[in-house]
Amino acid sequence: MSRPAVRVLAALGVVLVVLVGTAGLWVLQQGGSAGLRQVLTTGGFKQLQPALFQSAPLRTDQGGADRLYLLSTQSETITGAMGRRSNNRVRRELLHVDLWAIDPATATVAWRKRLRTYEGTERSGRDLRGFALLGADGKTLWLTVDGPLGVSLADGSVVADGARIDAANPAMAGKRVDEPGYIAFGRHGLQLTLNDASQWRIDASDLSAAPRDTDVRNPAGIVPPAKSGSTSNFMTRALPIGERWLGVMTDQEAEFYRNKPVIPGRDPNERPGAMQQYLEANHVPAPLEPKPQQYRLWGARVQQVSAGPPDWPKQLPDRWGKRPKFSHYRVLPESPRFLRAGLLHDGNQPEQALWYRQPDSVLALHSDKLGQQGRLQLTRVSGPLGKPVWSLALPMDQLRSVMRKDNDLLLLGSEPPAAADEKSQEEGPHVKAVRVDVATGRIAALDLTAQSLL
Repeated sequence: MSRPAVRVLAALGVVLVVLVGTAGLWVLQQGGSAGLRQVLTTGGFKQLQPALFQSAPLRTDQGGADRLYLLSTQSETITGAMGRRSNNRVRRELLHVDLWAIDPATATVAWRKRLRTYEGTERSGRDLRGFALLGADGKTLWLTVDGPLGVSLADGSVVADGARIDAANPAMAGKRVDEPGYIAFGRHGLQLTLNDASQWRIDASDLSAAPRDTDVRNPAGIVPPAKSGSTSNFMTRALPIGERWLGVMTDQEAEFYRNKPVIPGRDPNERPGAMQQYLEANHVPAPLEPKPQQYRLWGARVQQVSAGPPDWPKQLPDRWGKRPKFSHYRVLPESPRFLRAGLLHDGNQPEQALWYRQPDSVLALHSDKLGQQGRLQLTRVSGPLGKPVWSLALPMDQLRSVMRKDNDLLLLGSEPPAAADEKSQEEGPHVKAVRVDVATGRIAALDLTAQSLL
C-alpha cells in the first residue's frame, strides 16, 4: 500500500475514534454505563421519570393470595443516538399506565402489569385523574383507563372492557359516558351512567347490566379501595369502650377538661344558668387536631346522661336525648410522652381507634422530632398502665393509607429521598409500602418509587 493511502486511512481512523469518543461521552453523560448499554442494544437512550401513585390502594385476597394493588402512571423519554445535531435526534415521549400487585408478607413486588402506553397526541393533554383504581368484585378488579376496565386479581390480565360490556348488553352500546364522574364503584360494584342519565351496575361474573340499586349476588365480594388522605386523617383522639374512655391529651388539655368550665365574674354559689349549662354539656374532649406538642395517654369515665336541663322535673317525660358526661380523668402512669400524637385508625370510623388483644392495646402514631427531618413513629401501648409493648420508626414522614388485616397492618406513605444529590431531589418524595407485624413490631418496607425506576 502506498504511503499516501496509509496516511489517508490513519486520518480516517483518527476521525472515527473522535466520533466514537464523542458519542460515548454523550451517552455516558446522559445515562452512564446503563445508558451506554441501552444505546448498544436499542440504538437510543431511555429516561424514566418516577412513577406516580395517585389512586387509592386496595388490599384483598380474593385473587388467591393477599395482595396490595396500586395503579401508577409513569413518563418515559426515548432519545435516539443517531443524527449529527441534537435537534435532529428522534425524541419520543411516552406515558405508561401500570398495575402493581405487592405481597404484604414479604414487602416485594409480586407482579407488575402494563395496561396502556400512550405516545404523541394520545399522551399530550391527558388528565392523569382519569386513571383510577375503583374496587374489587369477586376475582375482578375494576379500574378506569379510557373507560371501564376489568382485570384479573390473580395476574392482571384483562377480562372486561367497554367493548365486552357493550357486547353483553347490546341496548347500552354507544350510550356509555366514559368520562370522570360517570364511572363509579359502590356497594353494588361497578356503576355506569349512560347519556340518558340512567344508571346501571355491572356484574363482574358475566358482565350483565341491571339497574344501579339491584342487589349483587355476593355482597362480601365487593371490596372498595382503602381510604386515602393526609397523616392527620388517620389520627383520632380516643377509643371509647363502654363507660371507659382512653385517649391522648396534652397537659394543658388535661388541665382544662379535668376542671369544670367557669364563666368569668360568676358567683360560684349562683344557680347555674343557661350559659353554664351549655358549657358543662359541651365540656368534653374535642376532635383531635394534632399540635406540635407533647401528648400522653389518659383514661376517663364517661356516662350517657340526659341532655335536658339539670332541674328538669322527674315527673315529666324526658325527650331531651343523651349526652356524654366525663369524669375521673387520670393519666396512665407508664405512658411515654408522644410528640404531635394521635391514636391510629383506618379512616373508616374516625372516632374509633384501632385496638388489639393479648395484650389489650392501641397504636399511637407520633413524630420523633419537629421540622423537615422528622419521621413518623408507631408505638403499641397496653392498658391499664400505658406501658409500651414496642415502638418503631417508620420510613415515612407522611401517611396516606392504613389497611388492617388480622394481626397485620399495611401502611402506605411517603418520605423525602435520603440522598442530597440533585438527581435524587428531582425525584421528589418516595412512596413507601410498610408492613407492620402488630404482635412483634417487626416491619418490612418497600420503596415503590425506587422500584419504578429499575
